[in-house]
Amino acid sequence: MEEQKIRNLREKLRILERESGGVFEGQDDCCGVTAAQCHTLLEIGSRGEISLIDLAAALGLDASTMSRTIQGLVLIGLVDRQASQEDRRFVKISLTGQGRRVMADIETRYNAYYDQVIALLPEDRRGGVLAAIGEFADAIRTLNESTGCCRKGRRP
Repeated sequence: MEEQKIRNLREKLRILERESGGVFEGQDDCCGVTAAQCHTLLEIGSRGEISLIDLAAALGLDASTMSRTIQGLVLIGLVDRQASQEDRRFVKISLTGQGRRVMADIETRYNAYYDQVIALLPEDRRGGVLAAIGEFADAIRTLNESTGCCRKGRRP
């Protein structure tokens, strides 16, 4: 693809990243948790139960960083960490009742924010924009998984 188009894409992605981070702007945190804890809660909640290793991989973090984040969530009562009965080295992570309530609050806020954003798009283009964003995100994940980029703490 032509270099100028790639440069324009990168600029728009930077703007998207900066501006969409404003969902909770003006607040010290995201529903009582840090941004990292927020992303962790959403990932655990979407899976129901997950291992520490799989969670770290899903968020592109190393296991020790993920372990510290989980420990903080355990201490504030949002996450439960259980050793597997089959293999004590395998740790299963899930949300507590309070964790599910916080996650629901986060999702409600995100849904309301993105509903407002989508409403600003021309109605006849909304479906196409949403489909294209999904395809783009899937392509990025596919490339990253196939090259090992951005997984387990590695960054380009």
